[in-house]
Amino acid sequence: MRLGSIALAAAACMDPRPPALPSGTDPPSSTEHGLAAVCELDGVDVVSLVATAGEPDTMVELEVTLANDAPAAGACIAEGEPDQIFFAESTVAARVHHLRLSGLLPDASYTCTAAPTCPARLGAPASTTWQTSSPPADVPPFNVMIDPTLGMTGVWTLAPTARGLAASQAWIAIWGADGRPRWWTPLPVGVRMSVEALYDAADGTIVWGGGKSPEGRIRVHHLWDGELYAWAPEGWEEIVFHHDGKRLADGRLLTLENRINSANGDIWEGFRIRVHDPVTGRVDFDFDSQTFVDQGILHTPGIDNNDAYHANWVDWHESAEGPRVYVSLCSAEQILAIDASTGGLAWLLGKHLGWRVLDAAGHALPDSALPDCQHGLDVISDDHFLVYDNGQNTPSSHAQEWLVDPVTRTAQRIWNWTEDGWSQWWLGDVDDLGYGRVLVTEAPGPVVEVDKATGRVASRFALTGDGETYRAERYDGCALFTSVKECPDLAERYERVRPWLE
Repeated sequence: MRLGSIALAAAACMDPRPPALPSGTDPPSSTEHGLAAVCELDGVDVVSLVATAGEPDTMVELEVTLANDAPAAGACIAEGEPDQIFFAESTVAARVHHLRLSGLLPDASYTCTAAPTCPARLGAPASTTWQTSSPPADVPPFNVMIDPTLGMTGVWTLAPTARGLAASQAWIAIWGADGRPRWWTPLPVGVRMSVEALYDAADGTIVWGGGKSPEGRIRVHHLWDGELYAWAPEGWEEIVFHHDGKRLADGRLLTLENRINSANGDIWEGFRIRVHDPVTGRVDFDFDSQTFVDQGILHTPGIDNNDAYHANWVDWHESAEGPRVYVSLCSAEQILAIDASTGGLAWLLGKHLGWRVLDAAGHALPDSALPDCQHGLDVISDDHFLVYDNGQNTPSSHAQEWLVDPVTRTAQRIWNWTEDGWSQWWLGDVDDLGYGRVLVTEAPGPVVEVDKATGRVASRFALTGDGETYRAERYDGCALFTSVKECPDLAERYERVRPWLE
C-alpha cells in the first residue's frame, strides 16, 4: 500500500475570500449542491490530506479532513500529461471526506489537491503526491489504431486476459482508449480466461463466471471493495463452471455448468443452466441437457465425448412470448431457445433440421450458411441476435446478425462481416454497441470495432507481446472511472470547482 499525507494549519491572517474565478464564471455554491448554507462565515480550511491506495494503486482514496463541516473536492493530475485529470467530490457537509479517484494511469506520478467547495476558505488547498505502479506483465497494453473519420465508440475496454487459454493465471482488466491498463484483478488460480465479465454501473461491480473450473462459480467483484459475493451451492467443489455467468436485470444470477449426460450406455459432458437469487440462495430455474437428450431433441454422441455440445454462452431474455433462455452449442453447431416458464423447447436452430435460410435480401441460402460453431452471441431483441461464427469448416470466421422466425422456421442472415486473415476456431465474442457499431473480439487476437453500414474498422485494439483475450466489452467514458478527460459531465463540473483546487 502506498501512502502520502500532508497537514496544513489554518492561518487567521490569510485572505478569507475565495480564489479568483475566470471572467464570466460563477462560483460553485452550497445551494448548487442542494444544501443549505453550510460553510462557516469566517471560512473553512483543510486540516489534513491523506492518500491511500486501492487495489490496484491506479485507484486512490483521498481522506480530506476539514476544520469545519463543509462539502469538499479533490483532483489528481499526472506529471507530464496535464490532460490526465481525475476528480471526485463530496456534496455532504462533513468534517471528514473520503474521495475515491479511479482509473489513473499506471507507472505515473501525480500531484493531488483537495479543498472545501465553499464560497470562502482560509488558506490554500492541501496538496500531496501519488505514484502508481506498473501493471503485471500478464496485463500488457493494447496497440490502438482508430480511423479518424469514423472515431471510436466508448472509452473503456474490459476483458479477461492471460498468456494463453491454458495459462495458470488469468486476469480481468480494464484499458483506456489509449490502450494502457487502468485496473486489473487476478482470477483464482486454475480459472482460465474463458470467463464472461460484465460491469454493472448500478453498484460499481463486475459480475463474472466460467473459466472451466469450480472456482469459476459466479462472483460479484466491486472495483474498490473487492469480492462481495461468490456462489457456493452444495457440491460446488465438484462442478465445472463453463464459459459464462451473468447478473439478470432483476438481480438474479445465471450460471452455465458442465453436467454428465448418458444414453445407451454412453456418457458425455452436457450442460446445466441455473438461475438463483444471491440474497435468498433460492434456485428458481434449473435445466439439465439430459432432459432434451431423453426427449430426442439433442443428439447423443454415441461414444464417450468430452464436452459434446460445448455450451459456451447463455442468456435470459424476456420476450413477447415469455422468458426465453438462449444457449450457444458450438460443437453441435446449434443455437437453442428454451421456454423458461416450462423448461420445454422453444426452438432449435441448426443444420439439417428443416430451416429455410435466407440472406438480407430474402434470397435462399444453403443450409451450410447457418453458424458453424459459435461463441459470444448478443441478444438484440426477440429471436434476434449477433453471432460470432467461428467457421470451423469454412475458410474464415464471421460476425453475423440473424433473425429467427420459429413459426415459419425461417432464419435470415441480415448482416455478415469478415476480414482477411481472420480464422479462429475457438473463443471469440460479438457485442452490439448501438449506432450501427459492433464490437468483435477476434479471440485470442484483436478487439475490432466495425461500422456495419460500411464494413470498415473504426478501431482496432491488439494486445502487445504474447497477451491474449476472450470476451471484450466497451463502456462509455463516464462509466467506471473518474477521468475528467473521458467524461464530459465530469469535465464540466471540474471546471467549476477547479479554482478552489489551485
